[in-house]
Amino acid sequence: MTSKRASLRETRSWRFDLGVCVLGLLLLVWSLPVAWDGGWRVALAALVGAPLVVLVARFPMVLDNEDGGIEIGFDSIVLVYLMCTFDPLEALAVWGLGVLGTQSISGKRAASLLFNLGVGILAGGAAVGTFHVLDGGSTGTPRELAAVVAAATAYFFVDYVVSAISVAIDSHTPVRRHLVQAGTWVAVACFVPFDLLGYLAVVVLRSNPWWTLVLLVVPLATLLINTRAIVHARENSRRLSVLFEAAVRVQALHETGHVVDALLVDARRLIRLRDVDVRSSPPLTHEIGAQIRRGKDALWVVAPARDRARSTVGADQHALDALAVICSEAFARLQLTDEMVHYARHDPLTDLPNRGILLDRAAQALHRARRRGVRVALLFIDLDTFKPVNDRYGHAAGDAVLVDVARRLMENVRDEDTVARLGGDEFAVLLEDVAVGEVVEISDRILGSLAAGTDVAGHRVNLAASIGIAYGDGSESADALLRHADLAMYEAKGRGKAQYVAYEPEIGQARMRRLELVDELRAAIANRDLRVVYQPVVSAATGRIAGAEALVRWRLGENDVRTDMFVRLAEETEQVGALGELVLEIVAQDAAALEAVAGGPISLSVNVSARQLQDPGFVTAVERAVRSMGGVALVLEITERQEITDGSALEAMHTIAQMGVRFAMDDFGVGFSSISYLRDLPVDVVKTDAALSQHIDDDERARAVLRAVSVMAEALGLDVIVEGIEREGQLAAVREQVGAPYVQGFLLHRPMPIADLLSAVHANRFGDQPPAEQLTPVAL
Repeated sequence: MTSKRASLRETRSWRFDLGVCVLGLLLLVWSLPVAWDGGWRVALAALVGAPLVVLVARFPMVLDNEDGGIEIGFDSIVLVYLMCTFDPLEALAVWGLGVLGTQSISGKRAASLLFNLGVGILAGGAAVGTFHVLDGGSTGTPRELAAVVAAATAYFFVDYVVSAISVAIDSHTPVRRHLVQAGTWVAVACFVPFDLLGYLAVVVLRSNPWWTLVLLVVPLATLLINTRAIVHARENSRRLSVLFEAAVRVQALHETGHVVDALLVDARRLIRLRDVDVRSSPPLTHEIGAQIRRGKDALWVVAPARDRARSTVGADQHALDALAVICSEAFARLQLTDEMVHYARHDPLTDLPNRGILLDRAAQALHRARRRGVRVALLFIDLDTFKPVNDRYGHAAGDAVLVDVARRLMENVRDEDTVARLGGDEFAVLLEDVAVGEVVEISDRILGSLAAGTDVAGHRVNLAASIGIAYGDGSESADALLRHADLAMYEAKGRGKAQYVAYEPEIGQARMRRLELVDELRAAIANRDLRVVYQPVVSAATGRIAGAEALVRWRLGENDVRTDMFVRLAEETEQVGALGELVLEIVAQDAAALEAVAGGPISLSVNVSARQLQDPGFVTAVERAVRSMGGVALVLEITERQEITDGSALEAMHTIAQMGVRFAMDDFGVGFSSISYLRDLPVDVVKTDAALSQHIDDDERARAVLRAVSVMAEALGLDVIVEGIEREGQLAAVREQVGAPYVQGFLLHRPMPIADLLSAVHANRFGDQPPAEQLTPVAL
């Protein structure tokens, strides 16, 4: 008996299938009354023959292709036995009941079940009719054998041809394609001889006891088992080929949509069912399915659960599982590729585009600007106060601030604009087709948003940024546009930070001069082409020189470079450490001559920056200088405006203080953390800012402020040096009303070379000039 391929969908051949079913059922109904009259003999045949038909039908041979399949069963062996033993209608009735039982437990869709029922009964009727027309009532003769062969052939061709017609109609393909296919003639050659086992059973039973039929069990079982093995082996081989082809094909796919399409095609090829679906929901109770991982999402390839001749539900499930693994790996490969491309073109911290994407988009924007006659603007943004956040709260807090800054930038630009992170605390914003007014408005929004500050580790931290703006019309390259914005940003920092500056050619020239100055400063430090001058610190009460502040000077060509400018340049270019060590070496060398003429205690002060304190080698440099200075005390001056909050800087200060080095708080009174600094830092001296003493000779409130600072410092056990004394009235006010012990200023002494300092100290201490050999400064 044959079985057409089952499908859950509505078939095109339903009219033909229904007609076959009706004809088959009519034939069965016609034969049942005759069978009923056959009594216990027919009933016994039905009890034994019908289950035997069901059993043998479970082991068919399958002939199929991509459009459908035909199952060639060997249950017709039982039909041959019945038609040689019973009357035609009795044999047909028992056979029909067997076919009905087979289909009732097949698990196939109703449409396929009804067709298979009809074609099985019709083929059986053709075989029974052919046999009884040809055998002529003879038994045990060649004619009867020929009739059996003819009947088996009729059964095969009716079953095979009708099934092929149905499959062709269903798949909308030529009938010939299904009639002539690989394995057809092998099936014919096997089918008819195998059916002769039924006739052999008849011959054995006619001349031997019924129990001798047991001898036929072995060849029958061998036939069925080998058939099932061949079918399964061929099906497994085919499925392995499909899986291999699928694995090779998905390696060449680069889009997830293409992988899903290939998955659907391969799943249908794999289990030979058309009603396969790829969806986001798992299979239902009447379905099988396998889960496919696609990133964080999951897909399911789902098919109807059908126990068919070529495979079982379990075999289909295993096949789908294997295909799901292949597709999951393909999705993982695509995801990894996408992530690698994304990370290569985006900042991993903020997920903003990086410099590469920015330049690429800027180039495209400039090309469009040249074609359309519009303007492009590029904003180069550098945070002004980011390093103290990293130094004080750590890099994790710094990363959180950068993420917050990125968010604020995105919120304050247009949807079509590009915000990128260039590295560190540098960002950029690309604005296309924009007017100058819009650029100014966006820049103001960005500065205002950052000025609101942010919370870091429970503390409110101020944020500010310098913005450089460069405009382009397509006549320049993206690199040039970025370089101009960078130059404008540095100009904004030079003008006081927390502002924006638009690029002009003069800025580029100034930047080039600055770069040249950086190189010249580096060479000057390496060649020791800097000198140190000293401004004495005097006792307010006695006029005795108690010490001197070392001030570094740099003469470039015929002009002196402003100290604040080249010191700031050294800090910005990471040269301040080398500059500070050079000053310490010069001071340590000059200390020997100073000690010789001082005749008593005296100190030398050196200005240091927060960055020097954070340098691991600075403590060693100070220790080396202390050993060289002998009896001259070393004082290190730090500026109150510098945030000495980094743990390494504080640790360095305490280590240096244990060497006997004193720390002075310079420019005291103009910052915002004066009291906390005096409490937390190992400070011994307070140097008030010159602004506090500017009006003390004519303003009582100014004198009161300076006096309060002096009293507070005295209460803390600190010495006070009042800076900026330039008039006699100021000195008198310090002596008579402020009460500070030390003063410093142009009224008393201007900065001077070491030779002049030695003369001044000796004259101040002893009232005459020192010997000439003692006035000679130590060679640098």
